[in-house]
Amino acid sequence: MTAKVKEQKKRRIAAEINKKKEELSRLANSLFNPVGKNPYYLNRGSSSIAIKNMAELRDNLEMFTKDEALWLASWIEYLGDEETAARIRERPDEFAEIITGRHEELQEFLSVKARK
Repeated sequence: MTAKVKEQKKRRIAAEINKKKEELSRLANSLFNPVGKNPYYLNRGSSSIAIKNMAELRDNLEMFTKDEALWLASWIEYLGDEETAARIRERPDEFAEIITGRHEELQEFLSVKARK
């Protein structure tokens, strides 16, 4: 392989990595700062909590039951994360672990502006 071919391959790989990072950044921003999206309303007795983003969902996971996993999957899909929604639908017993893992994974891709 010539030096020129190696350099082209490196550039292509770097471009693919940057594209993936941009996609994850857009997804993170849509989950952590969902502009124009309705919150998930967690009804408990006579009270209701509005869960507005992935951070609030993760912070309140202990309040959800396995029976609500499919509703959560639909809401997460509505926010733009089809992959996580599909994983929850496949393994509803593990919804809390899936959400926590996705939260940790995407948090590093948040723009500085969205973290404030």
